[in-house]
This record gives sequence, C-alpha cells and structure tokens, in this order.
Amino acid sequence: MSVLMTMFNAAKHLRAAIESILNQTFADFEFLIVDDGSRDESAAIAESFRDPRIRLIRNAENKGQTACLNQGLASARGQWIARQDADDLSLPRRLERQMARLAAEEKLALLGCQAWIIDGGGRFAGMLNVPRGPASIEWAALFGNPFIHTAAVFRREAVEQLGGYDESFRICQDYDLWMRLAREHETANLSDRLVIYRHSSESLQHKDREVVREESLRVRSRIWAGVFPGKAVQSASVRLLAEYRAVHPALAADRDLQRTSALQLAQLARETKSAAALARAFAGDPALLLRLAADRLAGPFIIPR
Repeated sequence: MSVLMTMFNAAKHLRAAIESILNQTFADFEFLIVDDGSRDESAAIAESFRDPRIRLIRNAENKGQTACLNQGLASARGQWIARQDADDLSLPRRLERQMARLAAEEKLALLGCQAWIIDGGGRFAGMLNVPRGPASIEWAALFGNPFIHTAAVFRREAVEQLGGYDESFRICQDYDLWMRLAREHETANLSDRLVIYRHSSESLQHKDREVVREESLRVRSRIWAGVFPGKAVQSASVRLLAEYRAVHPALAADRDLQRTSALQLAQLARETKSAAALARAFAGDPALLLRLAADRLAGPFIIPR
C-alpha cells in the first residue's frame, strides 16, 4: 500500500496528520508526501520524521493539488493508494479496517468510510455521513460527492487505466475520478467513522465555492444524463427519489438507500429549519437518526485532540 498526501503551506496541522498515519495498526505501507512548493516549515516538519516509510517529493514551484496527486500516483509502488490530506487525521485502525474489507471483496476498486468533523481549532463540529452501497452511492452522486477524499483507498491500476485525476479539475478532481471509476468497478463506503476531517476557512473548498459549484455541476450533469436523460439537474427531493426507485424497482426494500434518503432529509431540515423535512427523515429511518444523535453527543469525547 501507498499512502498519498499532498501539502502546500500545511505546517499548522501537518505533524498531527503525519503522526496519525505512522501510528496506524496496519503498518505495511510507504508514505508518499508531495510538497507543492511550500514556503513555510512544511518540508522541514516532514523531514523531521525519521520513519523509513516516508518518501518526500519536493516541487520547486506550485503545481496545484491535482497535478501533485498524479505526481504521487506515478511514484507510488503500492497496489492500493490511501489518501489523506495534510490537515486531517486517520484514527489508528483506519487502514486495518479498510484493507480487511478490500481483501474480503476483491471486486472493490474504491473504499471509503464515514468521518468526524473538527474545525480549524480542533473542536468537534459534526459528522460526515456517506452512502455505503452501490444503489445509494449512485443516488447520492446525483447531488454531490458520495466519497470523502481524505478517507478513500483505491486500486492504483484501475485509476491509472482511467488516466488518473483529470487536471482540468482544481478542487472536485476526486468527485470526477470516483464517478469514472464507479462506471467500471465496484465501490463502497464502510459504516465506521475512521477519519477526522478538518473543516477550515483556509481550505480550497471553503475559499473557492464558485469553483466548487462549477466543477461539481460538470460531474453531476454527466451522471444525470445517464440516470435521468433529458431532465435538468435538480436538488434531492422525495419526488425524485420515487422516480429513481421507479427506474430501479428492485430497490424498493434497499436498506442503505432508505438510510441515505433519510440523511438527505435530515440535512435539508438542518439547512432550512423545516420541521416537515425532519419528520419525514425520522419516519424514514428513526433508528438511524437516534444513532446520529448519540454520535454527536459522543463525538467530543472520542476525537483525539
């Protein structure tokens, strides 16, 4: 396995991010860190670790993250690539759990997981919930990225056959890649929360929202054309879910699709403060929402600071 991290002026949180990988219970990996021309202490911090698994690749000039990801792929030796961003954290058993599932299901080419969220100061800020099975992944992909980039493990050969990350994407390069990969291979997300995603005002996702919207729409439009030909791209709704189930009648009893639609309604309720949406979410999967409430209460106590 190769763990791939890119960084640019990431000194603030880098040491903790690197340590979270080096402290994994699964230890058979190389750790590729691509420095994209950092002007702070990032390279010095990476070099301060004497672990022989680390390979630091330094760029004299800034190329952008997508180019650095492809640069790392070209240098990787492992069959599997695990991603981690330079300000996020992996819980100790993350790679162990993911590699066990990949060994058990050889057809999988991409495996992610659920995540906790912290803010720039390390305070608990919520959870990222992603779909787990193929039907719910396809459904969720109509509205946004169904995988968390920093939580992904993927088969290197499968991605190389697709030409790697598309460098016309500056931020949503992973969303585009996962959707191309899902057209030809099986994908999934674990139910475990194994990574901690840092939601920071300094991130590209936060600072360049217009780019995110434009790039995301490019990917969504491509998926919509296959699932709902001739229909304009829309937001998730109960009506659209009924149409999707009509296209896929075997999904009437799909447990994970039910879970995913309940999560979407809960998100809508949070954003719009809609009691009706919250009631529909609870009716769709009451046990799930109770578990999420318990997770939210437990979060501050189980996330390492």
